[in-house]
Amino acid sequence: MAHPIHALDSFFYSSMGVYEFQTQCEMLAELGYDGITVSAWGGTPLTDLTLLPSVKANHGLKVDALYTVLHEGRNDAVLRRIVETIEGVELIELAVQTSVNGSAAILGFIESLLPIAERRGLRIALYPHLHHVTQTTTEVVQICEHFNHPRLGASFNGYHWYASQEGELEKRLQAMKPWLMQVVTSGSALSQLGWGGVATMEPLDRGEMDNFALIAALDRIGYAGSIGVLGWDYGGDIYLKLQRCLSALKDIDRRLDAHPGWAAFPLK
Repeated sequence: MAHPIHALDSFFYSSMGVYEFQTQCEMLAELGYDGITVSAWGGTPLTDLTLLPSVKANHGLKVDALYTVLHEGRNDAVLRRIVETIEGVELIELAVQTSVNGSAAILGFIESLLPIAERRGLRIALYPHLHHVTQTTTEVVQICEHFNHPRLGASFNGYHWYASQEGELEKRLQAMKPWLMQVVTSGSALSQLGWGGVATMEPLDRGEMDNFALIAALDRIGYAGSIGVLGWDYGGDIYLKLQRCLSALKDIDRRLDAHPGWAAFPLK
């Protein structure tokens, strides 16, 4: 099936600097992307979050999510304030990087967000992230099952699933299916030269991870939402790399529609 496609704003970060948010949106709109995810690292956004409500009208893009990172015991109040006040976005993607007080305190923080999400019509998707407290899809699903709350779900990130070597793609996606709110992926190869000394993060047409098989598996569980393109410190001509990623994802959708039997092979 044809999926909407969005890009994470981290695509626009490099060792030379960060593109202005206006430029990010203009590039994505010109290329034909459907949306953007905006980051607020540890609660500190590089983008003025008051701009988010006007993104659709000004650029024709959906703000697919606000991505942020919990350092439990350090930035709880800042993140809670963002959830209380954010406008122009309906989904918060939350990664848990560190904790001062342990798993009970992390669960307590998540629990404190749920009434806010209910009142404001938001959803919160827990984000598995390599080298974080919540690193695997298994850990994130356990938290979702613990709360069993309609406003709490999970994101699937192909890069972090592959880099953590969690494996069992079909099994993991089936476990996530009741909670799945968002999907992100990239090209990747296991390498000590990659991010965190584990795996490279590359445009979708590069690396060893098979995104054709990944998206086919998502289709089999009935995922019809947006697919996000993940980038980090790519450097070079970002526009061209975004163009390649968009073309690769659209071609995967085309091939799966034309040849559904091509994806019918067992995955490890």
